[in-house]
Amino acid sequence: MSIELRTMRYVIAIAEAGGFQRGAEQLHMAQPPLSRQIRELERELGVALFHRRPTRLTAEGHVFVKHARAVLAEVERAVAETRAAGGAAAGVVRVGCGPMSGSTDVPALVHAVAARHPGVVIEVSELWDTALCSALVSGEVDIAFGWHLSVGGELARCVLRREPYVVVVADDHPLAGRTAVKLGELAGDTFRFLPRRFAAAYYDAVLHAVRSTGVEFTVWENPLPGLRHFGDLHTGGFNVLPTSISRSLPAGLTCLTILDDLPQAELIMVWRPGAGKAVEAVAATARSL
Repeated sequence: MSIELRTMRYVIAIAEAGGFQRGAEQLHMAQPPLSRQIRELERELGVALFHRRPTRLTAEGHVFVKHARAVLAEVERAVAETRAAGGAAAGVVRVGCGPMSGSTDVPALVHAVAARHPGVVIEVSELWDTALCSALVSGEVDIAFGWHLSVGGELARCVLRREPYVVVVADDHPLAGRTAVKLGELAGDTFRFLPRRFAAAYYDAVLHAVRSTGVEFTVWENPLPGLRHFGDLHTGGFNVLPTSISRSLPAGLTCLTILDDLPQAELIMVWRPGAGKAVEAVAATARSL
């Protein structure tokens, strides 16, 4: 059995926070995917780690947390000793990100790198995926983050996270009072999306997920794409976004869990291998978050 360090951190965070929702807030993630991760871990272990309602550790959970803390502490020591042996990473790393990953994950990465690698300076450029991929291939950026980012060439690629999509509607939408919907309930509504030329791989992945339900929607491409321009939903229709981005939306919008079994969104990191210790340090930090 292989248990990721990230999952160990999830269990510890819930235990320390005293609940799944508070734990999710500390981890800067949504609560539903956190709960799914814990349920999957419990299935693999064959034991319950938490009592629910109220949330508290079981006897098995106490054992897990004890050893998880020891494992994470040992990993930190290994990392520190390895860095000391090879010299600390230092230098400027040019990070490129899409508007959506730039609103959530990149700020957390910047803070983590500052804490772990004080000699590394991050310069962030926000670009739509088409321009971002070109900048990475040409060497204008060292490392890039984006949803379903697809870049060719001799580049390293890593899926940092997979998470469900959610439906986004205006607060005055007929379904806004619900917490979850099937996409078929939106039949007749317009899917208000971004133009494909800005992020072709993301566009195709989201439409594939939506169409996997067998429901077809009229797609209207917003000439002003981006999180700051979701006000067009007040004229009707809906959008579909990765769950974590819902925390960055402007006021007046409601996010609904999708009950259909859709393919998940993938947050991708792509970087230039062999670009130096500073770039590798940023990539390693991103993988650990």
